[in-house]
Amino acid sequence: MRIILDTDKKTITVPWNYADKLKELNRIIKDGGGTKQYDFKSYLKETWDFCMSNTDEHLKVADKPVRNTK
Repeated sequence: MRIILDTDKKTITVPWNYADKLKELNRIIKDGGGTKQYDFKSYLKETWDFCMSNTDEHLKVADKPVRNTK
């Protein structure tokens, strides 16, 4: 699931069906016997914390844009 953090505009953009995806994730956890349930904030926070604690593996730097010249 792609989530976009825009630090200039101070916005977080999630997929249009983000709530449905969280509902499905929570159902899978429950069906597997787990008790953890995610809401909008807790899923993002856990993902962010994991990535920030493992930046050597999870920090991705985008490629430099290619400039079209004629």
